[in-house]
Amino acid sequence: MLEVDDKVLADIRRGFSIPAQPSLLIKLQKIMAEAEPDLNALGDIISQDVAVASIILKTINSPLYGLSRSISDIHKSVRYIGLQGINSLVTNTLIKRSFDQQGCSIALEEFWDSATHIANTCVHIGKTLKVTTSKDKLFSLGLFHDCGIPIMAMKYSDYNDTYQLAYSTPDKTLPMTEDQAYGVNHATIGYYVASSWRLPKDICALILVHHDRDFLKMNNSCAQEVYYAILKLAENLVHNHKHNRDCADWFYIQEMIFTLLDIDEDNYQDYLEDSESFDVKAD
Repeated sequence: MLEVDDKVLADIRRGFSIPAQPSLLIKLQKIMAEAEPDLNALGDIISQDVAVASIILKTINSPLYGLSRSISDIHKSVRYIGLQGINSLVTNTLIKRSFDQQGCSIALEEFWDSATHIANTCVHIGKTLKVTTSKDKLFSLGLFHDCGIPIMAMKYSDYNDTYQLAYSTPDKTLPMTEDQAYGVNHATIGYYVASSWRLPKDICALILVHHDRDFLKMNNSCAQEVYYAILKLAENLVHNHKHNRDCADWFYIQEMIFTLLDIDEDNYQDYLEDSESFDVKAD
């Protein structure tokens, strides 16, 4: 697994507008760290943030949970979803609103719509596989994996040009092109953000290497390989929906992903059809 030099992280901290971990999340994680977390106190804290509370209620009443009757009480929702699920939902909601479109050289709404589409597709793929995965981790990985991109787009007015250049030169990964242009890349910045927001360490590590085309050749843990493969599969499915072509990485990793996940082209086409329904813009 790649490691990031402390000096690089210090340079990122000084040179970029990194969103601070919100106080709501700090309070939530403090409760979760207790020997016996107080779910009522957790519900009280969440109730103070109308936007976050509404997202949780929308989630608990979605087909994902398949309840026979709707729930309108945030405390009941917290008990039903559980600590890890609530932590994931709150974190994912807060990261989206930590960025301001003003001064950003990419369209943030489009960026987060795509990230959410990938996250939902990751969860769907995870449900279909024989191996055990965490839907909360899959969603967070899908949503956060490119979170370094808007941070770079806020600092560099020409970032979108660099991004497009990377996709016109598929022999190089996006981080390679970014490193050449700016001396830093979105995967490293994303790792810093995910770590400072206290995402699970294995998810942070995957964010750092998610463009590494040789990752599946490196004898990493089976679980890490599965999460990587699911992310890259979901990423390519969504990219096809939005751009009618494969991601630049896909040519180099497709065969390994099919083998690892025990899927074939027919399965891929099924996933492609399924993933269209997870596009938030389709609603």
